[in-house]
Amino acid sequence: MRNIRLFWQIFPVCIGITLASMLAVVWLASTTSHSFFIDRLKDEIRERALLIEPTIATLSGGEDRPFQDLVRQVGRRAATRITVIDGNGTVLADSDEDHLLMDNHARRPEVEPALTGEIGYAMRHSRTLGETMLYAAIPVILGPDQHRGALRLAIPATSIENMLASLYKKMVGIGLAVAMLAGLLSLYSARRISRPLEEMKRGAEHMTSGRIDQLVRIDSGRMSAEMASLAASINKMAEQINRRIWIIIQQRNELEAVFASMADSVVAIDADKKIIRMNQVAAALFALPAETVKGKAVEGVIRNASLLEMIDCTLGHNPPQERKVTLFSGADPIILQVHAVPLRDEDNRSMGVLLVMSDLTKLNRLETIRQDFVANVSHELKTPITAIKGYVETLLDGALDDADTARRFLGIVVRQTNRLDAIVDDLLTLSRIENQENKEEIALEPGEVGPVFAGAVQTCAVLTNAKDIVLQVQCDQEVMVAMNQPLLEQAVINLLKNAIAYSPHGSVVSLSCQESGAGAGERKAHLAVIDNGPGIAREHLPRLFERFYRCDKARSRDLGGTGLGLAIVKHIAQIHHGTVEVASAPGQGSTFTIILPAIDLP
Repeated sequence: MRNIRLFWQIFPVCIGITLASMLAVVWLASTTSHSFFIDRLKDEIRERALLIEPTIATLSGGEDRPFQDLVRQVGRRAATRITVIDGNGTVLADSDEDHLLMDNHARRPEVEPALTGEIGYAMRHSRTLGETMLYAAIPVILGPDQHRGALRLAIPATSIENMLASLYKKMVGIGLAVAMLAGLLSLYSARRISRPLEEMKRGAEHMTSGRIDQLVRIDSGRMSAEMASLAASINKMAEQINRRIWIIIQQRNELEAVFASMADSVVAIDADKKIIRMNQVAAALFALPAETVKGKAVEGVIRNASLLEMIDCTLGHNPPQERKVTLFSGADPIILQVHAVPLRDEDNRSMGVLLVMSDLTKLNRLETIRQDFVANVSHELKTPITAIKGYVETLLDGALDDADTARRFLGIVVRQTNRLDAIVDDLLTLSRIENQENKEEIALEPGEVGPVFAGAVQTCAVLTNAKDIVLQVQCDQEVMVAMNQPLLEQAVINLLKNAIAYSPHGSVVSLSCQESGAGAGERKAHLAVIDNGPGIAREHLPRLFERFYRCDKARSRDLGGTGLGLAIVKHIAQIHHGTVEVASAPGQGSTFTIILPAIDLP
């Protein structure tokens, strides 16, 4: 059923009631006035008839002509048509017409009662006179034989009808005026009743549309007591809803902020195994946009049997679960610590499951690096310590008496001590660089790369001369970077020492500095050290900059390296907001490149 506005329920009803009342009043007034005037006219014509009835009764037995003249004279004086009718309906005399030419009146409605002894009335249009007449007939005794007849009088009713017509017009005019006034009042009343409801509706629509910042407050100053009470209740309800909505929005924003800032991957799933929410970390984990997965089946998003099994078990009213799960991003494994917690409503009914997945890949990698570092540093320290201890014990057991042997053993002890000292120095250097990097205590100043290369070449001159290695330096003029010159020079020296150590006698080691990029923020300075050594296998490249990591441990120790030089280079590059890269293949030499942001000349 179609709903109708309250205004159209009130206004037409008021108009209808008003019109019906007016019609009833007009009908009652018209019929009452008509009856009243007709009754007065009847009384008047009856009184006239009774007044002349004795005269007519006395003279009716005489000659016809004088009687006719009498009737005519009396009728003219009384302004009334007088007709005398015999008992058989024959007209004996008439004041206006020739009675001889008139029809029999026995069947006239006003005559019939008079012939039977009663007074009869009738109102009809007279064809003879051409107007509406009121007829009244009374019984009369005629002639010497005293037979019954009728005396009929007729007066025109046109004046009454005209007066009533004028009265009807006035009543209709007054009725229309009253109806218009009633309509305006009804319109005003209907609008006054419906307008507050419309305002309440508008306020409710604002709330339902979420526009709580444009809350409509209803003015109850001109309302009825009931409507004002309702408006006050709605205003109070709106304020409470507004306050609660703001609280909900604030809490939702807080939850959104917490949800978005969580480092763990979070996925909320409903009882039908459809995704409710997924934070950005989880979306990145599964390589999916977070907004488009809402409402999708979890099987189509998470394709891991262990995760799906945990979801099914948790939805099956089992307690929270915890498990390590391995995913694969390409060929790289991702280790997750997964917590599956059931979601329940206020009645403790299951409504879904919440997956919280912590990425343990980096932690495992760091743990592996830590274990390797401890093992490597223990091994690196234990080797020279064992050698020193062995040779010293040998000297104490009697070898000290043999001067040549003692000198040779003490030389070995010195070399192992120097090795220990180099390891400790590199560890201290690496620790100092890390501390300064974390505290941002290292100041960087604009400088040219050329002097850095010159200092590194001068420092390594003894090593190059010992192996007859040729150093080729190629540096673009005026390449500027923000640098700490001693640290950057140390990084180039470490790379240069490795290149010299692994290059054969008489080979060439190259130093180059080139600038790439043209736009602001895209210009880079590439500091490269290129050797012709044995090269590095591909599987060693990702871990080459870890502490104490060695591709060929026996050969590395023979060459005297500490295993920390490349780790120091990596941290120095990070301090300069850059990176270090390596390109190498077995038998093709190696290229180590420090990439730093280039700047303009000051």
